[in-house]
Amino acid sequence: MDMRIILHLVRHGRTLWNEERRYLGHEDQGILAEGRERLLPLREELRCRHFVRIYCSDLLRCRQTLNVILSNSKRGAVPDDDILGRFIPGVRYDPRLRELDFGDWEGKTYEDLKTDSLYRRWIDNPAEVTPPSGESWEAFGSRVQAFLSGLHLDVKELLHVEEAPDILAQAQAQAQAQAQAQAQAQAQAEAEAQAQAQAEAQAQAEAEARRGDVGRGTLAEGVDVLVVTHGGVIREMAAATVPDTEFWATSVLPGEVLKLQLTWDGARWRGVRLSE
Repeated sequence: MDMRIILHLVRHGRTLWNEERRYLGHEDQGILAEGRERLLPLREELRCRHFVRIYCSDLLRCRQTLNVILSNSKRGAVPDDDILGRFIPGVRYDPRLRELDFGDWEGKTYEDLKTDSLYRRWIDNPAEVTPPSGESWEAFGSRVQAFLSGLHLDVKELLHVEEAPDILAQAQAQAQAQAQAQAQAQAQAEAEAQAQAQAEAQAQAEAEARRGDVGRGTLAEGVDVLVVTHGGVIREMAAATVPDTEFWATSVLPGEVLKLQLTWDGARWRGVRLSE
């Protein structure tokens, strides 16, 4: 059975430095009150989802964002009037989900840095230039990839646990396999008709998944996984998993979500966008 997930990548709510267009990496800044308000539609969108795993950057702005979007869910993260930033039991807080560390450029704007030759070189080719006292592009990509690899192992273990008691589903799968084996001995016309029916059914399932109508999620469509993180991490994950996607091709504003349907191909996650 293919390992498939629907990955909900949420960018944290808006911060003061987002408003002022300052570089914000590892600086631990919280979200604005208006940033919290802008998260409420997303909270409603996600409230009926059954997330089999929830991951979150350990930085304050992401923890606060998660508190808001889970505040009226069955997890009961925090009441609306509680202090944001509380660690929620069962959530996996992971520093690998942090934004790129901009080092000495933290808190700076483009206007502050535009005459800096090193900064200009970094803008032109970030893979070749590292911000002073900051994080290299290679190190950033490596830790994001390490998270994705760990996600595979985590989901693999999870699906093994959840699939084991599902005797009926296993029996149905075995019966289907036997029917397919018998069908190979039948007339060519019957085989072609069966193949066409299967193709149409799969196309319909993929169309439904692309519309995002996956609800709780099934093993065929993909179980729901929530990740609350930062803009750069979301771009890197999309570039690493969606074919022909450049880093800068993905844009997710603060408080927005990007949904990817990912399938493990035996070596890495490969997927498609379910939302822009």
